[in-house]
Order: sequence, then structure tokens, then C-alpha cells
Amino acid sequence: MTATLEQTQSDLLRLVNLVQQGEEVVITSQGRAVARLSAVPQSPPAPNRQAWLARLAELRAQFSTGKTGPTVEQILDEDRGD
Repeated sequence: MTATLEQTQSDLLRLVNLVQQGEEVVITSQGRAVARLSAVPQSPPAPNRQAWLARLAELRAQFSTGKTGPTVEQILDEDRGD
């Protein structure tokens, strides 16, 4: 759909509703296209945090070497002590 700048200013709500329904609106000024209204792509839903943490724990258990070392906090505390 094409709308003039004046139409856009007076009827923005209707044009945004059209965009939400999948329509693209080209805005013209003095007969020339100057802007385009289009929908923002929707991002995929965020993964379930609890399921992700459970899967991470499974992977850690599955691929663990059994080796342990100091934590990052312990290393930083040690470095700060010097």
C-alpha cells in the first residue's frame, strides 16, 4: 500500500494496524517514496531456563573428566591478595 505523508500523519493508527496484519506501507512525499512501514520480525521464544539448566547439568555429567580446580572466584581472590 502507498500513503502520502499527510495521510500517514492523520491515519497512523490504521496504517500500523495494516502493517501488523502483514501489509507493507510505502510513504510518499511529493510523489516520491521516502519511507517504508514494515513489521518487525518476531524473535523466537526464549528457551525454558529450567530445562536448559537441566540439560547443561546432564552434559556436564556426561562429559566430565573428573578433574576439578579452583573456581574463578578463588583465583581472583588469590590474585587480589597479592
